[in-house]
Amino acid sequence: MRQAYVILLSILALMFLSTALAEASERKTLRYGGGGQGTVVFDGPGHASKGFVCKTCHLSLFDTSQKARIAFQDHFSGKSCFVCHNQVNVSRDCGSCHRKFSPAPLSVSFAMADSPQGLVPPPAPAKKTVVDLQSPLVYEGASTIGTKVIPEAARLFTEKTGIPFGNIGSAGAGAGLSAVAAGRVSFGGLASEMSDAEKARVVAWQVIGYDVMGVFVHPSNPIKSLRMEQLREIFTGRVGNWKQVGGPDMSIVVYSELLGGGRATVRAFKDMVLGKEDYGKVVELDDAVDCIVDVAKDPGGITASSLSFATPDVTALAVDGALPQKEAVQSGAYVLKRPLSLVTLQPTGNIQAFFDFMMMPEGQAVVSKNFVPVK
Repeated sequence: MRQAYVILLSILALMFLSTALAEASERKTLRYGGGGQGTVVFDGPGHASKGFVCKTCHLSLFDTSQKARIAFQDHFSGKSCFVCHNQVNVSRDCGSCHRKFSPAPLSVSFAMADSPQGLVPPPAPAKKTVVDLQSPLVYEGASTIGTKVIPEAARLFTEKTGIPFGNIGSAGAGAGLSAVAAGRVSFGGLASEMSDAEKARVVAWQVIGYDVMGVFVHPSNPIKSLRMEQLREIFTGRVGNWKQVGGPDMSIVVYSELLGGGRATVRAFKDMVLGKEDYGKVVELDDAVDCIVDVAKDPGGITASSLSFATPDVTALAVDGALPQKEAVQSGAYVLKRPLSLVTLQPTGNIQAFFDFMMMPEGQAVVSKNFVPVK
């Protein structure tokens, strides 16, 4: 009986290894922990080719009460890894496994959010990337990118590749990130530095350029330059009259995009100028274009917006003595700038082709019309 029991266990072990090898042969997108702690492209073929099976990492990293009975498909069932890992938090960093087995630097194929620009491509395919000429690409995100970059870039990209574009939205960075994370769009756009929380919601991102933020006033306003601390005083509401900063005796009216609307401009300006302080009293409008239009009508108005939305009807102020011009931005003299990034859950096929296009001369030329290009 004992011998039969040992034989049965051996057969079951072989069955498990065969199943694990089969399960490890797929390339899928995982969300570690079943609760969205992070997302990474899992390269099953790459792992299997090196002789790794699921339990290779599981047994070495965790004293699992389940003895690595979790299958690869369980990662997609919504189960929490914590059930089997005795309350040990699963790292979202692929390196937590890789560093245990290889002293060599991680390949970007296995890195999640720590490659030079955050782009996390899957392993290079053996053949040329297959493109889908039927399914259109869909964008949602920062209006700065959605109105000033994507329309022209999409037209040129389609002319060059035949890959079609569908809807191009401009509901804001927050809405775009949510749409990407939910799989409702092909890719999104952010116009601010990405936080760790934002990086954890996507698989890949690519910085395509830098937006210069301007501070705009009515042309009749004699104030042509403000220091950073004066901007902070105005936008937090501690200074409410232009006379307090050397201007006329006139109330200051601050115009802003919706503070709670997830707009990248609102967040970026707060990060760069206000820091930990909050906005004071502002007139909230739907988007940057509305803010510029209203300041053009209000002698006491002021707003912060992408320089790409500037019109001859408003005046851009110098900040700390530097005007928002390309040379001042590149030298660092003008500090109000933010990266423009494309983000996605699927850095493959048509989406990767468009990301690559945006870094080519044609794509960078589109960026340079309104922004400072990467190259």
